[in-house]
Amino acid sequence: MLVCVSSSESTAQPSTLSKLKESLTYPGWRVVGACSFLAIFVGSIFVYGFPVFFLHIQRDLELSSAATSLIFALSRGEAGIAGPITGWIVDKFDSKPIIIFGGLMVGGGLAILSIVHTYWIFLVVFIGMVAVGNNTSFGQTFLAVINRWFVKRKAIAMTLVITSYTIGGAFMVPLLSRGVEALGWRTVLLYAGIFVVVLSIPTSLFIKRSPESAGIDIDQSPEAPDRPASVADRARISENDFGVNEALKTTTFWLMLTASSLRISVTSGILVHAIPIMTWRGLSEQSGADLIALLFFIAIPSRLFFGLYSSGIQTRYILSIGMAFGTLGLFTLIFVDAGWAVYTFVAGIALLEGATTLNWVLMGQYYGRRNFATIIGIITAVYSMGMLASPLFLGWMFDQTGSYRIGLIVFLVMYASSSLFFLLSRRPIRHVRVAYPSN
Repeated sequence: MLVCVSSSESTAQPSTLSKLKESLTYPGWRVVGACSFLAIFVGSIFVYGFPVFFLHIQRDLELSSAATSLIFALSRGEAGIAGPITGWIVDKFDSKPIIIFGGLMVGGGLAILSIVHTYWIFLVVFIGMVAVGNNTSFGQTFLAVINRWFVKRKAIAMTLVITSYTIGGAFMVPLLSRGVEALGWRTVLLYAGIFVVVLSIPTSLFIKRSPESAGIDIDQSPEAPDRPASVADRARISENDFGVNEALKTTTFWLMLTASSLRISVTSGILVHAIPIMTWRGLSEQSGADLIALLFFIAIPSRLFFGLYSSGIQTRYILSIGMAFGTLGLFTLIFVDAGWAVYTFVAGIALLEGATTLNWVLMGQYYGRRNFATIIGIITAVYSMGMLASPLFLGWMFDQTGSYRIGLIVFLVMYASSSLFFLLSRRPIRHVRVAYPSN
């Protein structure tokens, strides 16, 4: 039997391959690679590595658990408070000098901390140099740059960068812990400062602010946004573009704000006290650091799976289930004395971290793109207060009782509540009028 193939059909396959090649060679992926590289080797030191130093700083400076917690709590609170200013700087200026500035601030701050013996000087340097430098250059800057470079594959690009922090945490935590045991925490801080400067300055050269800054018209690139053909199509695309005031009037916004704030506040407190919690459960500091590294290893495929795989299940259900896994893990850590309880805790938190990659995706699905940054900024201002309070609360409870049990029970209730609030966060309805042109 002879099969006739039309010219349009015969050329379809090469055209598809050509488009795929064009997409893979898009310069934005080099930007993703550079941001991910810095997230792994620089950003992860601050985000996940610093709890390794908690007990050593506490002993060396003769501090209470609450006083030590204040160092890390203020650094996390600063990220939310200074967020709007940081966002304005990132939108206004080129990314390269911002990253170089941050690298010098973080590197210089770590070097100074290695010789500081006074608590208040340590606190000022850590917040004023290390935290400001990291939060300005190795956090919002990366996401803002990726947001400019990508339209169609934005979720993939952002998932890769966000997951890179977890990849860094998976090997930086045990590496830093072993370095502290072998060389002392002050020497490791000094080397880490040099490491940050050496990596951040040359890598910044590969992070272009936007396609336009590299001479690329995004409308002519593989990331060119699709153009709606009709008024009805445009209406369907924009029907979820809530105004800020419209979003604030929906019940879903307040459910999402509460759920997100509870989740982030608890996770922040747990991560700051992660290794002290493990020693409270009877493990050595090194074993505790290895378990936290295991948490990050499990979270890597978990984040990639939840961030990239489309299962057809509503996002709010996935978020709620992820929070339920974390709640179960924390429950076993508190109430089960068996050795396997810490592994259940690690697995539960890792699955929670994977699922909650979709937290901000859900906000975008519900409220659209037009006012996304402003809406998220409001939530950030709220949860930053929780990030400030939760490590302090956990440290204060430990100072008062000699145990993390009561503080973690409070966190358990917060996690369970977050799961429920995510479950109840239905898609808000925005009523719009579509004006069709008269014939």
